[in-house]
Amino acid sequence: MDDWQIEGEMTMTITHGAVGSSLFGQKHKAYLEYKNESGQHQFPLDAPQAIIGRSKQADLRVDDHYISNMHARILVIHNFYFIEDLNSRNGILVNGKTVKFLRLANGDVVGIGHASLRFVELDTIDRNYIKKLNLEAVQALALAVEAKDPYTKGHSERVSEVAENLASRLKLPEAHVERVKIAGILHDIGKIGVPEAILQKKGRLDEAEIEIIQRHPMEGLNILKPLDFLADILPAVGGHHERYDGRGYPAGAKGDAIPLWARIIQVADTFDAMTSNRPYREAFSKVQAKGEIERCSGTQFDPEVACAMLEILI
Repeated sequence: MDDWQIEGEMTMTITHGAVGSSLFGQKHKAYLEYKNESGQHQFPLDAPQAIIGRSKQADLRVDDHYISNMHARILVIHNFYFIEDLNSRNGILVNGKTVKFLRLANGDVVGIGHASLRFVELDTIDRNYIKKLNLEAVQALALAVEAKDPYTKGHSERVSEVAENLASRLKLPEAHVERVKIAGILHDIGKIGVPEAILQKKGRLDEAEIEIIQRHPMEGLNILKPLDFLADILPAVGGHHERYDGRGYPAGAKGDAIPLWARIIQVADTFDAMTSNRPYREAFSKVQAKGEIERCSGTQFDPEVACAMLEILI
């Protein structure tokens, strides 16, 4: 892209498609628009993410000394847009309030340095969106989920690493081990639609909140389903909260009816959840976590996968 020299005050507008009721509707066309003394310019948001900053590597380069080299990222998930602060020097304001990660709504005014950005909607659908997605972009979207909840920072990467180790210990083919690793990164991508208030709640969730949380495996499937190159990991994403005894969700699958990769992710996911601090409890020690895995082998966990996890913890 061209380097745009921007001087003085400017106004920038984010324009995107009309809001739909479904998180997984088709993505609408979008672009960034700003005005300055030299006129009006447009930067099309035709990829799943766009970086704004002063760096030459930024997708949108803004020459403003109040803006960091890599200041902010805009993430697109179908017809929803999110803005994420990339540890900028002066932060991001949305409607005058400092934010780290937020889903943008029509009419929101975003402040970045001297730039004022307004979120405006159009109706035109971007029919090439799915073709533009790649694994790197999908992983970036998955990791952005963790920006909504500081307690889960690094969770997907840790689950991916443990799942990879489990798959290797279970002597899966090398190609399968790599796919399990990818499934670990993407397993919680459906949580992008869960409100921060639920993810960060310190007390017990009520029934309605539990229902919202329990939708995330299916919502993850809906995000990834159009991507042919991820078809083989869909069962792992959709089934990582099933239980070996059939008391899990979303389908209540039991035993070997649960795909093996999902059974692996389930153990890795639960282990990391137990050994991480949460708003409602302190982290378990590895000894405590080992005891829980032993206790739940054959009920929550596939005994073979649980055995492999216990071997890793020795």
